[in-house]
Amino acid sequence: MPTFEIGLLEQHGGTPRDEEARAALADALPDEASVGEADADGAFDVTVEADDLDAALTLVWDAVAASGTDDHLLFLEHPDLPEHWRSRSANPGDLPGSL
Repeated sequence: MPTFEIGLLEQHGGTPRDEEARAALADALPDEASVGEADADGAFDVTVEADDLDAALTLVWDAVAASGTDDHLLFLEHPDLPEHWRSRSANPGDLPGSL
């Protein structure tokens, strides 16, 4: 099975809470996964085995949710979607009945 590295970022600048969040994440991941050390900016990699990148992202996403660290860790993966930066919400002036 292929191995993928998923980039994450600590949100609190290397505090003990960040270390706790990384440890909790590691506990929620499968045994063959690994959580790297954070660099000076708080970025680190999680290495997992999965069928493809989507499965790897889902695996790490689920582990972040299960570990309760979603308020402490951010994903660094850039979405591979055309024009992902555009707002998906409707312009209020485009709604039916608006002036």
